[in-house]
Amino acid sequence: MATAQLQHPMALSVRRQHCPRGDPPIPVPYDPTFLKATHASLLVVQDHKPNRASRLAVTVLSGSDGKRVPFVLKSTDTIGKLQRRFLQKRPDQTGSLNLAYNGKPVQGHQSLGELGVKNGATFITFQRCLGG
Repeated sequence: MATAQLQHPMALSVRRQHCPRGDPPIPVPYDPTFLKATHASLLVVQDHKPNRASRLAVTVLSGSDGKRVPFVLKSTDTIGKLQRRFLQKRPDQTGSLNLAYNGKPVQGHQSLGELGVKNGATFITFQRCLGG
């Protein structure tokens, strides 16, 4: 169970919470300023980290023959760049190269960072069938 840390000058108190289903009581941290509050609102704060392009090792798995082709790209690189580099190494795949990440098709204009690609990710090639 992860506990959130609040930036508050006072130390957080811990109280035991009653669990009606018979689970053992777990200490629950709470901020004493909310002890008698009836309403509260949360404010979303975005963590503004510098937009440095991190290097990612990704793999493209050919769905037709099961061969894996590794690449090292930046998080700012696009899927289109990944497709072009894949076709340089595997020219036999020219024609209808479609890539999927996490089971979803990806578009050539999307960046790896935009898709939330992590180091060690695998893209899978697939073919689309035309018709109705």
